Amino acid sequence: MKPFCEIIVSDVLPAMRAVLANELSKTYGLSQVQISKKLGITQPAISQYRRELRGQRAKVILSNEKIMDFIKKMAHDVALTEMDSKELHMQFCLICKKIREEGLICKLHGDAWPLMGPCKICFS
Repeated sequence: MKPFCEIIVSDVLPAMRAVLANELSKTYGLSQVQISKKLGITQPAISQYRRELRGQRAKVILSNEKIMDFIKKMAHDVALTEMDSKELHMQFCLICKKIREEGLICKLHGDAWPLMGPCKICFS
């Protein structure tokens, strides 16, 4: 059994980073090095997100218009302002909260542990 927190770390956070990295690259023309500096992660990690070697669950995020609106706003803020690490972390936490509210974490958690059945852990 994987606790839902582990799903966030193993699936949700990498998917969010992958979608954000792609948005920063495609919409704002940032290089992998620029993206890595802005997000505080390595350039090889950005390369793996871009090649879909990490963040394979991004489709769950891409399919949700509300979450994509939040990520696009975050990309705008990251690309055009100097966000400190606290602001960046707060943005990730906000999007993660919205992912839970939309029930997307339940889909990922159900895929990882089908016997779990319906629960309300994400909302407690």
